[in-house]
Amino acid sequence: MVELADFVQVLNATSAVAVLLGVVFVVFQLRQNARVIKASNEQVQARILQNKSSIATSVVERFTDDSFTVRRKTVRDIIRKYQDVNWEGFPESAEDFEVRVFGSHYEFTAYLAREGIIDIHLGQSVLGHRVTFDWEVLRPAAEHYGKAWGKRYIFANFEWLAGESEKYLAEVERAMMPSPTTKAAAE
Repeated sequence: MVELADFVQVLNATSAVAVLLGVVFVVFQLRQNARVIKASNEQVQARILQNKSSIATSVVERFTDDSFTVRRKTVRDIIRKYQDVNWEGFPESAEDFEVRVFGSHYEFTAYLAREGIIDIHLGQSVLGHRVTFDWEVLRPAAEHYGKAWGKRYIFANFEWLAGESEKYLAEVERAMMPSPTTKAAAE
């Protein structure tokens, strides 16, 4: 008959083997989980890039659409008209809301760029000086809104984007200009 001591010894050996096998299984499972997590993260990153690309495309389409070009001209005319009469009759008019909508397009786009949702350099490259030109046109209206509403930062993201675009485009223009040695070699 098997003695209790022998039985305990067999149980100890069996439990040690079970623990070792359990550790091997846990390590294997952790490695497997790490691979699954890595693959999931890669899929998420790919989806994020796809979404950013989709947003950027949407933004570019919005700013290059013919109706937006017409809106740019309309807003220029509205601002010139009301600036000449010290904004008399402008508040809460249909033209006031037209200007607000126009500024909001840039404001929201600038916010997306500031948050990194769309690539700021892509926007600056595609829109070029349009951002800075449109900000210069909208600035008087933004200043009027600020005074009328008692707010300091009207279209602050748009203003930021215009400033950043101006810096970026100045760098691009400097890079495109031939250096003095290149000019001399060409002559």
